[in-house]
Amino acid sequence: MLLLSAMGFAQQRTDSVHVAHYDINLSVTDFTSKVIDGYTDISVVAKVGNLTQVRLDLMVLTVDSVTVNQNPATFSHIGQSLLVNVPAMQSGDSALIRVYYHGVPAHDGYFGGFYFNGGYAYNVGVALSDIPHSYGRCWYPCLDEFTDKSSYSFHIRTLGNHKAICNGLLTDSLTLADSTRLWTWQLDEVIPAYLVSMAVGDYYCYADTFHGMEATIPINIYAAPNIYPNIGASFVHLKDILRNYEQHFGPYRWPRVGYVCVGMTGGAMEHATNIALPNAAVNGTLAYEGTIMHELFHHWFGDLITCERPEEMWINEGFADYSEAMVQEWLYNTDTYDAYAAHIRDEHISTLQNIAKQDEGLYALDNVPQDQTYGMHSYQKGGQVIHTLRYYMGDSLFFSSLSQLLNHFAYQNVNSEQFFTYLSQVSGMNLMNFYEDWIHQPGFLDFDVERIQSHGCGIYSVLVRQKGYGTEHLGTEIPVDVTLVSNDMQFYTYEKQLVSGDSTDLLLFSPFQPAFVILDQGGKLSDATIDVTKKIAATGTVTFEDAFCSAQIDQLSDTTLIYVAHHYVAPTAPSPLPEGYYHYSGTHYWTVNYAGAIPEGSLKFRFTRATGHLDADLFDNSLTLDNLKLMYRPDGNAAWIPVAYTRMGSPYNGTIITDLMPGQYCYAMAEEQVSVNDFDAIPLKLFPNPANNMLTLCTDMTKAEKATIFDSLGHKIKSVKIHSNTQTIDINNLSAGNYIIILYHKGKPAARTMFVKA
Repeated sequence: MLLLSAMGFAQQRTDSVHVAHYDINLSVTDFTSKVIDGYTDISVVAKVGNLTQVRLDLMVLTVDSVTVNQNPATFSHIGQSLLVNVPAMQSGDSALIRVYYHGVPAHDGYFGGFYFNGGYAYNVGVALSDIPHSYGRCWYPCLDEFTDKSSYSFHIRTLGNHKAICNGLLTDSLTLADSTRLWTWQLDEVIPAYLVSMAVGDYYCYADTFHGMEATIPINIYAAPNIYPNIGASFVHLKDILRNYEQHFGPYRWPRVGYVCVGMTGGAMEHATNIALPNAAVNGTLAYEGTIMHELFHHWFGDLITCERPEEMWINEGFADYSEAMVQEWLYNTDTYDAYAAHIRDEHISTLQNIAKQDEGLYALDNVPQDQTYGMHSYQKGGQVIHTLRYYMGDSLFFSSLSQLLNHFAYQNVNSEQFFTYLSQVSGMNLMNFYEDWIHQPGFLDFDVERIQSHGCGIYSVLVRQKGYGTEHLGTEIPVDVTLVSNDMQFYTYEKQLVSGDSTDLLLFSPFQPAFVILDQGGKLSDATIDVTKKIAATGTVTFEDAFCSAQIDQLSDTTLIYVAHHYVAPTAPSPLPEGYYHYSGTHYWTVNYAGAIPEGSLKFRFTRATGHLDADLFDNSLTLDNLKLMYRPDGNAAWIPVAYTRMGSPYNGTIITDLMPGQYCYAMAEEQVSVNDFDAIPLKLFPNPANNMLTLCTDMTKAEKATIFDSLGHKIKSVKIHSNTQTIDINNLSAGNYIIILYHKGKPAARTMFVKA
């Protein structure tokens, strides 16, 4: 109850009081006892009437005395709360609180706080494991809230061979009578407490200037003597990226571009004008260039505008994460290599595979729990969704609208709904559906082709099915690129076809008969699918990276194009389930298609049933691998049928191997006696193959009563009764292309193979 009361009070605090300015006066000279001592002047402004007490935040350190307007004041320091009694203040009144204090400052058990490291001392302004995450309170008394922004002065006393590096501009340095040094810094721009910075040690300064859009800006990069020679090479692209950031998002609005190298073992921190980098990041290579530019971009998103609540950290960290993709685009895209797309794809794969496990669930980006504030949602998923927003808006509107938003909310806080309301106003696009579909609900949307139907004269309807991985609702007017693929491996793309709800039937013209259709081929949506397309001209093993699938090509007459899509959603399962079946996979399925020469061989699907992995949901205490079935259907409009497979690997991480056929595949659990061992064991031979007019089918008529032909899109073309072990089927009316034939015995599929109509 006390905790809830304190949290409620913290929420109301910025409604009653504001800190206009801090003047931090500290001595950082005792590297043996690791003690800091001094005082901080806090200029508070009342926002309500009859304010008689100000609650500040300060942890661990000892408060020696407090004055208010130079008069002794009563106070209490309990836990992390410093309660200062002030003369009654009316709205708009100001007071100067001075707090004298000393002690060994705290640091977070994982990341953040104040550190003494060898001959260096520095702070990191956020705590990853402590809540609240803002960590100004670990080294000075403050109103430690994201939403309270103040200007700062610093007067830091150091040993004679040390420098103090703080936010803003260095305005003075003075050698004192005892040979210590006093360093004075000033930051007039307002920032919240977590962006405040100090580093003390034997620093060399790498100085340069950047001629920006509105001003000539000094660049100061501070590093230890052994790190200093590496600065030029590690920051070689700094000015190029600054120009791109300004060109796309508006002017750099801070008095200095500043970095300081510190002894942290990992991570970095975007302290305004004084970014803290680990020493290892400045190693004379570009290995940490993404980190260097990520922290710099916070001077637009995070420092200039700040998320209103830590639960909406995607506004800060999602944009900084996305900046790393833009750096790849601006520096490393070539005619033959799309570095931006490769970065986005790699992150997309990692996000889908790991986010639920790493962040212990799926959350809406505007409501991420504080114990996951600095997890994959805020960073990687945030960056992926911003990539999707860029696709929605197009480059011109995306960059110009965000520039206007940054200008409008400069040095302020913003929440997600405000963000998209304003972006909609200045862009002229209604982006509130985007907000509802991608920000305001958890999970990922998914899209797949259920069927393709010809209407003659080159007109086809493509039925797109929408599902969700952990979502609360399906998307509205999602722009999806639809790519038609011909049997001779040509592509024809319709951009931004709008998809809404459970299914959308798109009517499209095609200059050829499609062999299959790819959705979102360029990876422009942060969806729940990982897909891979490969041209193959030789036999052997082909791996479809990160789609949990590979193929063994045994025979191939010419080049083939194989497309594999791994969907992180449950397959559409029949209701009621077939007799003997318990359930289908609730987490994933595959779509496989190909064009060109017909490959002969096998498909290999991975299963990972360990706790927290994709197939763990299939098993419980009573179900084992003996209950596992591999299901197949020609397309999303057909019924699932069990297919024979062999299994390799361990019981927890293995491979399921079956014949290579186009269609959809998923796992299901059934009673052990639900047999698929006879499937494909019944003799089935076709000749000639390819065939022109007549196709001869050879089988055992006692084990098959009917043969059904499906085209490559999964449509049922015709069925014939089997009345002899060898019989002919008239295929004269079939169009040229690839077909699947399935034999049925007692109403169940018994064998399958492919043939070509020449």
